[in-house]
Amino acid sequence: MQISMKSSLLYDHVTAKLSNLDMEMVVAIPPGGNWKDIPLETVKKSRRLQQIQASGGRTTYYCRLKYDTPSYTINTFFNRPGNGCFIHPEQNRLISLREAARLQSFPDDFRFLGGKPSKYKQIGNAVPPLMAKGVAQVFQGDTAIDLFAGAGGLSWGLHEAGFKCLVSVDFEKNMCETLRANNFAEDVLNLDLTENQSIEAVCETAENHLKGKQLDLCAGGPPCQGFSTAGNWDHTDPRNNLFKPFLEIVKRLQPINVLIENVPGIKSMMKGSILKKILSELKKMEYSVHYTSLKSEIFGVPQRRRRVFIFASLSRENIITPRPLFSGFGDDQGIFQDGEFILLPPPLTVGDAISDLPKIPQGAGSEVMEYDSTWIKSKYQLWLRGQISFNTMYEHYFSRSKNH
Repeated sequence: MQISMKSSLLYDHVTAKLSNLDMEMVVAIPPGGNWKDIPLETVKKSRRLQQIQASGGRTTYYCRLKYDTPSYTINTFFNRPGNGCFIHPEQNRLISLREAARLQSFPDDFRFLGGKPSKYKQIGNAVPPLMAKGVAQVFQGDTAIDLFAGAGGLSWGLHEAGFKCLVSVDFEKNMCETLRANNFAEDVLNLDLTENQSIEAVCETAENHLKGKQLDLCAGGPPCQGFSTAGNWDHTDPRNNLFKPFLEIVKRLQPINVLIENVPGIKSMMKGSILKKILSELKKMEYSVHYTSLKSEIFGVPQRRRRVFIFASLSRENIITPRPLFSGFGDDQGIFQDGEFILLPPPLTVGDAISDLPKIPQGAGSEVMEYDSTWIKSKYQLWLRGQISFNTMYEHYFSRSKNH
């Protein structure tokens, strides 16, 4: 099923309902504040808050966003105030599905299918599309496949970087429906890649599209909860081994380039043995390999998300590290390139992303509502609405940084 977006409409501006106690907490927290701002009389009503207070928990627990900085990482729990920084900067509610999608850099014409629980997963687990685009642009070629594709953030980025995504694969039905609806892949396969017949199906489908040509890029992000630093790590989690079917497909298709995305925790869990294993297996297949940690905001994502990318290539030419377009949060505002210092724009902010969206009560909103283009307050919002290209948007921010 393919879905089109009317330019006057806004989708998924819906927010989760808060309990009375949660609302009492939210009202007490100022922009940029967190659980430390919640009054003691409210803390006494919540066992979890008492535990956080006793242990000196993370400052991102029960955190309210600020308009003038990028958001913290958007995860799958932005329907709860206590699991991250998901409280709206001004309104006493959590961010909506569409606001979270914008902070992930999904354009407004990107539609998410399925029920609300699935949409939270689709948005929170996605590779930010603009980050995917920036990373994919280091590779040459025009054909790609996307494994463990989720809702399609990486598929979108591959498409925008000039690749034709021949096959996108995911295990979850709703993810695949979203992939099909947004039409970034020639074929979408709903498969469990731990099964041999699924690996066969992916390779056969890709080969049918390639017609004897070599695949340019095999990309994907094997699910990473087993490596995540967001909670307690479980060494028995079967998801720790999902890189194996990914590498088996690489072995069979022998693409010119390989791109693997994962969480920073992959570098440290089991003393880095899983990362070392992936690198070792790629080297055995005669790939030149390196990995790096990247910040999402340097690609225009208004969010402080950190990810590890593994780059591999059969080409003897060195793979170039992706070039930043914006400065990282807290970094110097520029880079040295060819001996010259180039001033970069500061990272995009929460305000750049969501300040135009209409007020909605907590637990309310609408799946579809009218959008008035006079609401737009930033060039990023113009891009989100499809009214200007990314290059036009970037030129505005780059020029402004040079003139300041």
